Amino acid sequence: MKKVILSIFLLTNVSVFAQNFAMNTTGAAGADCSALDISIANKGLLIPRVALTTTTAFAPVTGTAVTSLLVYNTATAGTSPTNVTPGYYYWGGSAWIRFGTAGTAWELLGNAGTSAATNFIGTTDAVDFVGRTNNLERFRVTAAGRMGIAVTNPTTAQLEVASTTGEAIWGHSANVGGYLGRETNITFGTPSQTLQGAGVYAGNPTSGYTSLYSQSTGLADVAANINYSSVWIANYNYVDNASATYNPTVSYNYLSVTNSALGGNQIALRGFSDRGATTGNPGYTIGAQGLANTQNQDAFGVQGLAYTGSTTRAGGYFEALNYAGTSQAYAYVGSSVTGVNRKITGTNAVSEIVPTENHGRITLTAPESPEYWYQDYGSVKLVDGKAHVELDPILADIIVVNEEYPIRAFFTPVDMLEYNGVAMVNKTSTGFDLVEINGGQHDGTLDFQLIVKPKTGYGEGRFPQAPGPANLKTELEPAAAKAANQVDPNNVFYWPADHIVYKYDPADVYPVGSFIPVGREAGKFKVAEGVFMENMPAQQPKR
Repeated sequence: MKKVILSIFLLTNVSVFAQNFAMNTTGAAGADCSALDISIANKGLLIPRVALTTTTAFAPVTGTAVTSLLVYNTATAGTSPTNVTPGYYYWGGSAWIRFGTAGTAWELLGNAGTSAATNFIGTTDAVDFVGRTNNLERFRVTAAGRMGIAVTNPTTAQLEVASTTGEAIWGHSANVGGYLGRETNITFGTPSQTLQGAGVYAGNPTSGYTSLYSQSTGLADVAANINYSSVWIANYNYVDNASATYNPTVSYNYLSVTNSALGGNQIALRGFSDRGATTGNPGYTIGAQGLANTQNQDAFGVQGLAYTGSTTRAGGYFEALNYAGTSQAYAYVGSSVTGVNRKITGTNAVSEIVPTENHGRITLTAPESPEYWYQDYGSVKLVDGKAHVELDPILADIIVVNEEYPIRAFFTPVDMLEYNGVAMVNKTSTGFDLVEINGGQHDGTLDFQLIVKPKTGYGEGRFPQAPGPANLKTELEPAAAKAANQVDPNNVFYWPADHIVYKYDPADVYPVGSFIPVGREAGKFKVAEGVFMENMPAQQPKR
């Protein structure tokens, strides 16, 4: 030992002061802030080298375990997370703590050659990982794997973001954008509507882009989009249309059925209203309601259009069952069954409600016939037992008069007590003569009722086939439901389409690109820009 000390003193100049020890080649005093100041141009300080076995064992170092003791570990030993690898370690009071070295520490200027499996920023024990700026916590990843941004204890989701005044998350591209947790008010529409923020806010200022899209495909057995509310409307759509060109719908549903084997009702839009309570209340449960609130414009509450090449079609279908299913009423509105157009076809009679002041609210029911007939009423003067009845020219133009369907008339005399009755002679398609029978020559008034055959549906015949319930398609009809009179649509008269009769362009009425109703050819012609489409001429009835 004496030889070693002598060698140090021979090689260097050593200065010793009261609390300062300096080793250098100049003999200068050591820095007053240092207990040991070593200054040698071409030498280093060699720290004791030991082979540690684990970070938790002080051994093989002996003596009292003093915090800050520095060693260089030469061994690779132990198991994670207490394993050790070669490098500098200092004793932290209860374990060896490794100094960062090039290749293993994260550098401020970036790192290279890292491995995602072993190189990371975080913790190796059950302690949260926290990120701060300005010494304030900005994000936290808990030991349970949940991440919170501006949330010190995220427990509600894997990612939880909080914002006290502004939006929580803003995602956007060059053309579209949106917010999760929109905090500020949203004002839109005419008249102005204001929302106090929104959970999800999507903005689409660029043409051709979709604001919000939900998809459910494959084996998914739930809806692509579900709206739930226990307070107000679950889904509210608002279109503010100031365009002079387009008429966008507030809600548009498109159902594409690609499997030809699928049966049942294939519904583009369905409304379902349910009441879970066992008893009712003074209100009504309504499956769907259409309301047009346009005081200064013509309006329809509900409009139904159906274009199809099948024999059964209707603008609307209504059905009512009692809950036990023992009674049923249904009606096709604006229907065409076996190719013949009708306004309403269904079970039970067509009725009118009259709210009388003295007799209560009463029901009047329309008479029904095996065939379609027009009725007209009038009066004629009988002079010397003769008169001529001329049909209204409008009526004469829309009826058929022939041997099978002559004009049928019924007469009632007014104040002619000796009246003998009259015979109809000289019948034409526009009128007929009356001659009092038995040589009568009375003068007076005859009231009459006319029954004539319309051109509409001419050729259909008596007791034609009627439709069944909506779900019972023609090909599924039971044999017992088949009527004896099966109508041939090619032998039935059809009025031409409205735009053909009055010579206007359907593009002025129907949006460009839509199919227009044109009698038998409904749905075959699409409205083109500036092109007037015409249908085949209507079949004329036999006279």
